[in-house]
Amino acid sequence: ALLCPYTLKPISSIDKSELAVINPENPESCGHQCSLPHLVSYVHDAHAGSTHLCPVCLQSKVTVVCDGNAHKVLHAGKCENDEQEHKIVCLRYGPIHYYLSVQSTTSSRMTATSCVLSRIGVVLGVDVKHGMKIIQNGKIIYPDKTTNNDDVSEKILSISSLDIAKKRKKPSLVVIGMRKRQEVYWKGSKSSGTAVGVKDILFVIVSMLTPRSLWTNISCGMVWTINTTKSLLGGLYLFAQSMLYPPQHRD
Repeated sequence: ALLCPYTLKPISSIDKSELAVINPENPESCGHQCSLPHLVSYVHDAHAGSTHLCPVCLQSKVTVVCDGNAHKVLHAGKCENDEQEHKIVCLRYGPIHYYLSVQSTTSSRMTATSCVLSRIGVVLGVDVKHGMKIIQNGKIIYPDKTTNNDDVSEKILSISSLDIAKKRKKPSLVVIGMRKRQEVYWKGSKSSGTAVGVKDILFVIVSMLTPRSLWTNISCGMVWTINTTKSLLGGLYLFAQSMLYPPQHRD
């Protein structure tokens, strides 16, 4: 069974709402899966602003992330009943395009919309009530003091549905807000925290042993060795020259 590179647990054991599918539009080059909370933390917390590669293949740049349910609805050709169970929210946060599922168990408007903002906040780790903003075409649609959250959520779902229907390359909605950088994904006893630390170390070691990383390290090492050797030989040359041809003292 395929394992998540972060938790080292089988992919099949991860809940679909907590599962990340990376770059699903390019299944031939990527389409790999891992833990969604860990991937979000990796992309937005570790060296934020730099390019992050897929943690599975370490080759494809992470640009699009779907959760498991959203991937089923958008790419797996699920039946109409399944689509009614999950609404899809598409948005941009930082450089990443997210497609997140929002579960709706009844036809109630309240049930369908009340958890949209919560879902966005939980996945991105942003405080919904204090700090999170959602923008469309330069206009802030959340928070909006003139509109209640249910109407805002309904608008978010409507905009997302239109983006998906028109197959727009970029989602219209942009989320802005600082992440709460905390280890919310590694709950448990001290022993479990130690185990996670060991997993992280192993993951870093494996990442360093990839051909690309090895070539980078070897290249940097060779450049350093050449520069150091040149400096050493230059110093020896100057020393030998001063011994053979000492400076002449004036009388």
